Amino acid sequence: MSVLLLDPILPTAPVLVPEPWLHLLLSPGARVFAFLWGLLWGSFTNVVIHRTVVNVQALLKGETPTFSDGEKREFWKGRSRCPHCEHAIASYDNIPVLSFLWLRGKCRHCKTPLSLRYLIVELLGGLLSFALFMQQVYVPLLEGAAPNIAGWLLLLLFGLTLLSVTYIDLDVFIIPNVLVWIVAGVGLVAAFVDPEALNVPWQHGIAAAVGGFGLFGLIHLYYIKVRGLDGLGLGDAHLLLMVGVWLGPLGLAFTVFAGAIQGLLVSVPMLLRNKPIANADVEELHGADPSLGTVDPDDLRMQRVPFGPFLALAAMEFVLLRRMIEELLTWWTGGAL
Repeated sequence: MSVLLLDPILPTAPVLVPEPWLHLLLSPGARVFAFLWGLLWGSFTNVVIHRTVVNVQALLKGETPTFSDGEKREFWKGRSRCPHCEHAIASYDNIPVLSFLWLRGKCRHCKTPLSLRYLIVELLGGLLSFALFMQQVYVPLLEGAAPNIAGWLLLLLFGLTLLSVTYIDLDVFIIPNVLVWIVAGVGLVAAFVDPEALNVPWQHGIAAAVGGFGLFGLIHLYYIKVRGLDGLGLGDAHLLLMVGVWLGPLGLAFTVFAGAIQGLLVSVPMLLRNKPIANADVEELHGADPSLGTVDPDDLRMQRVPFGPFLALAAMEFVLLRRMIEELLTWWTGGAL
């Protein structure tokens, strides 16, 4: 049996949803599953963040990124290990959130306290998955539209990638190009295969990707050629390429504008109070590279601030608030856009 749902926007084009699916997707269990699903992938995101950071730090020192027993550090395979004693973590100690709380945030073997970040990232993964499920599946069903399950899963991947970029950039001042290019490729394929999943035509995605990369690429080139320093990392340009593919021109514009505003609102007060934005010093990581410029503690314009986290935050804000932003823009422009 199927239930006929009338689309409130296109009432002449009703949406047929099989009754078992309707009951399943609207059940409390589906929302609980969405949260648990996010916790699971939030745990994997922790692995991506930690191993990428450690690998980058090793490569910058000219070392081979391996564990003490010689096993290569690769985030896509191998068991999770304690970041301190490198003891393999048992499956029962690797349950998202619960294991951290049960062990009181410590390694079972060396008893060294673990960073609260692990718990935060897992919870953010769960909350993000829940919010996207409500946005893409639950609310559309209540409004009479078809559920966008593919959109929920794809946007979760996008959001967790932004979360990874945020912490990696804060730790090592690097946005891994391989990561953002792979996810950009996934978004482009999704736009070709299922244009409704991300609600961004592939032509718009490509145009926005080229525009975002080109804009920040030119700014990067200006700093290098004219001022002789790396004033804006090229990793930010790669990040905007991914954002453009996934969010289109409007999402790209919002990300750049909101990211810059939020970056100023957060960074300036912290710098005035001599509080570091990043978790490490650039010179300690990358050495005394003249292209990085010289930090002048008395000049706010000469402070090193990772821009990636603010761009990532703005991009995720657009994903979660897209409907409101588009409605506000339509009202503001009188429907011209």
